[in-house]
Amino acid sequence: MGIWGPKKHYLNQVGFEQHQDQPKRISTSAGHRLTVILENGSFDSQTAKAHESHRDSVRKSGLSVILPDVPEDRGASAHSSGYSYNVWTENEKFAALRNNQQIAKRGGWKRLLILIAIILLLIIALGVGLGMGLKKKSESSSSTTATTTTNSDSGSSDTPASPTSTSSESSSAQPSNFPIGTYSLVTFLDTVQTNCTSNPLTWTCAPYTDYYTSVSKSQATFNWIISGSKGAYKISSTDNPFSIAFKNADLELLDEGKDKERYRFQIDQTRTISPSTNLTSDHAAVECDFVGNLQGVMYTKMAKEYPSDKDPDASTSYTTWPYALKVEQTAAGGKNVPSCYKTTSSGQQGESIGLDAEDATTMCSCLYKNWHTPT
Repeated sequence: MGIWGPKKHYLNQVGFEQHQDQPKRISTSAGHRLTVILENGSFDSQTAKAHESHRDSVRKSGLSVILPDVPEDRGASAHSSGYSYNVWTENEKFAALRNNQQIAKRGGWKRLLILIAIILLLIIALGVGLGMGLKKKSESSSSTTATTTTNSDSGSSDTPASPTSTSSESSSAQPSNFPIGTYSLVTFLDTVQTNCTSNPLTWTCAPYTDYYTSVSKSQATFNWIISGSKGAYKISSTDNPFSIAFKNADLELLDEGKDKERYRFQIDQTRTISPSTNLTSDHAAVECDFVGNLQGVMYTKMAKEYPSDKDPDASTSYTTWPYALKVEQTAAGGKNVPSCYKTTSSGQQGESIGLDAEDATTMCSCLYKNWHTPT
């Protein structure tokens, strides 16, 4: 008699020998293992074979994917069984992974393509914008900024506001020994200021009509001679109807090599004017002297604009100066400005004529140019 009392043997459905009238056992993992050890030492191997046969039948039925193979003893650890089974084949694994990615990233490729297209459009727009900006910058740097000329005093800007380039016609007209030679400087009377005198009729500017009053009557031509050598050029006047006489004034070269390169001279000058109005009660002949200066600016690259096709042709005795230029006579106000007196029949100075003085900051000027100031 054993621990559990008398036993009666019989064969179950799978061929294992079991004990009849087996007492009730404790339904635990430990109890189950103890029963196997006590009853039959070959039970485990026979049971394993029976389970293996059962697995084969399950696989053939197509349920192997659903029912994974695990050890019978569910209470044992993974290390005790020493058995594992790969549920999916390699192809099935990749297919499942691919399907999962498509589900997780549905529309991902479409969004990526849209994002790439937007980035390409931004790059193209940026390139076009930079190209246009560089082109505008290049065009802007190739032109000379115009500076408006002020005529208030002899120190006013001498850069033309309108001419920005040299015409091919002017370049071809440049003398071989330029700037040495005798030139006719064809200009028009642009501006007249009379602020330095209490009587505006005492300051006049030949030809006494400005360009904006009459184009045909405003033309004024100066005939001047340039002599000397580079770095020591001199300029002198010839006979002219404007009584502007000077000799061997120094010519200074400014902004050499640049678009606004120019020769400039300035000399002190006393200008004598015979007013066209009576300043005395006896209608005596009168002359007025203005102490001031004469300034000339002669460009070597900037194109002239006068005379043009719409302007009257100039009658010149010498080679026409081929570039932009300006000539300005000025005088400042103050005591004894102007100094007026009667003249005798012999041309001598007679009785002085007093006029109210204007402030020293006031100016009188005659401005001649061959280019136009933009309005």
